[in-house]
Amino acid sequence: MDSTPPKPPRLRPRAPTTPPPPPPPAETLAAAAPEPAPEPKPAGQPKKSIFSHRFFRFGGEGLAASLMVHGLLLFVATVWVVSVAVIQKKEPNTFATGAGGGNSGERAIAQKTKAKPNAPKSVTKSATRITSKSASAQIALPDMPDLSRVALGAMATSSKGFGGGAGGGIGGAVGIGKGGKNFTGRSVMGMKISGAHIAVYFDNSPSMEPYLAGVEKQIKEQFPSADVFRYFGIFNLNQDGEVVGGKPNQKYLVETVEQIVANRNGGRKGAANDPGKLSAAGRYMLGNKDAQFRVGGVGAWIDVMLQQKQYDAIVIFSDFEDGIMQYRSKGETIPRLVFDADLIPRSDDRTEEEKAWEERWVKAFGLATERKAPRLYLYSTSKEPQELYRRCVAASGGEYKMVTLPRGGMFPSPKK
Repeated sequence: MDSTPPKPPRLRPRAPTTPPPPPPPAETLAAAAPEPAPEPKPAGQPKKSIFSHRFFRFGGEGLAASLMVHGLLLFVATVWVVSVAVIQKKEPNTFATGAGGGNSGERAIAQKTKAKPNAPKSVTKSATRITSKSASAQIALPDMPDLSRVALGAMATSSKGFGGGAGGGIGGAVGIGKGGKNFTGRSVMGMKISGAHIAVYFDNSPSMEPYLAGVEKQIKEQFPSADVFRYFGIFNLNQDGEVVGGKPNQKYLVETVEQIVANRNGGRKGAANDPGKLSAAGRYMLGNKDAQFRVGGVGAWIDVMLQQKQYDAIVIFSDFEDGIMQYRSKGETIPRLVFDADLIPRSDDRTEEEKAWEERWVKAFGLATERKAPRLYLYSTSKEPQELYRRCVAASGGEYKMVTLPRGGMFPSPKK
């Protein structure tokens, strides 16, 4: 038996008794429908336009900042230019001149004139160029001024210039540039000596005395201002690596040149130098170093001259018979001869420290190529200069020469 309750009967809708009202027109429905309310905007955020959104999206912030900075700089520059233009004063040489003008009357015209410096007038006339188109025309030129022989001689001795060359060696003439002057070598007894100021050492021993006056005359003819010093012999003595006479007020255990002269001449001293024949530099040298030269001879003379700056060249005239001798006194009861440049067979018992003074001389003369030391020139009447002297000559760019002098000596020719 089926226990499912029966479904209620489906009722039909009742038919309307009155017809339904007609639907309202579409316009009325559209007008009656309320517009949707806009969504509320979040507080504090203005609406961005599409242009600004795209502008700032593609780097507009940097461009805007750059434009603002450039605008500020342009403004500052404009203000500065305007302020400078306003501050500037007007030129004081502005003046007004009246100008007549017919119907328009008188007018004032501002004119400016630039102030011109009062340039001094040239005291020399500009060179006039003389020309002639005639083939047979003759033009007489003014005579050249007559220059004195003294001026020409001075010009030949030294000419002022900027810079100079240095070079040369043994057996060659050398030109030196020093202190803005170019020195030309001058020949004396077959050897060219370069320099404006020279100092000369004469071996004033009895064997050389007959020749000194004639040699001095020839030197003075080429170098009138040369300082000539005369001392006995050509001795170069050294004790314990120091040149005898190289320093003032020194005590020596070896026989000095002054003692040698006294022993050979029976106590008589050699002729003194004449300060009246020396330049100011020569007189100063004689007054301060004469005692050292008398003690050490040519060795002391060279050692002192290497420290001077007033001479461009030094010249030695001798027979070079006395040589170079070195003694050792330290650790010895009496000074012992450890080196003699003329000893045959040659022996050298010196230490490297005791030889250092020779290298100091060679190095000092080498500065002559830089015009910081004098050049060395040697004349010998008997034997070749010792090896040390030849090394110094080569280092300085000087020269040495063997000369043969007439027997009986040289005497200056009588004045005409």
